[in-house]
Amino acid sequence: MYLMVPRTRNSLDWQSIAEAGDVPVLLVRHGQTIWNKERRFLGCSDVELDETGRTQAALAASALADLTFQSIHSSPLSRARVTAETVGAGRGLSIQLVNGLQELNQGELEGCFGADVVERYPEFIQAWATDPRDVRCPGGETMQECADRSVAALTAILKKATPGPPVAIFTHRMVLSCLICHALDLPLRMWQKIGQKNTAINFLSWREGKLTVHRLNDVAHLSSSI
Repeated sequence: MYLMVPRTRNSLDWQSIAEAGDVPVLLVRHGQTIWNKERRFLGCSDVELDETGRTQAALAASALADLTFQSIHSSPLSRARVTAETVGAGRGLSIQLVNGLQELNQGELEGCFGADVVERYPEFIQAWATDPRDVRCPGGETMQECADRSVAALTAILKKATPGPPVAIFTHRMVLSCLICHALDLPLRMWQKIGQKNTAINFLSWREGKLTVHRLNDVAHLSSSI
């Protein structure tokens, strides 16, 4: 049995999903960092939320305030962890840090501006634009490697979960793209078709290894507030 809570217009209808025997899942992107604003490659560099990012996290927390979580998991990188701490505050749950949820390791690209990468690594950019699955970031990972570890991490989390309140997971742009492509059975080259703004809320469900997508890239909580 799980606690039923009143449904409000901002609530996600996790109860009916849990009643059907599925595990509700929230996948949330971290708030903005200065490198996001400057359009730099972040990767595994541990760049903190900027002022806008902290405001975005607070707005996401307000939007999800009515939800009970059964567990909270986060990438260990501070921009995801602080977003998770902000949204999860007051629920009495510890944040479980999961290395497999870290962002795509972008190696030599990290800290570079997008325009500089185009100039310095033209062959990489061309190959990535064609099909990024097995293209290795210089000194970093391939997208397939990122997908393999992030799907494995998500699966390990959800195998321990039960139908009930949502499992909340806080992570990064490329990891979310990999997970959603996996859920929708799409090739990784389709990742750019999946929008993921800062603090985007995605609502899925899981049963016996199968994911179903119910909501994508929801940033209604940001509205015109920032």
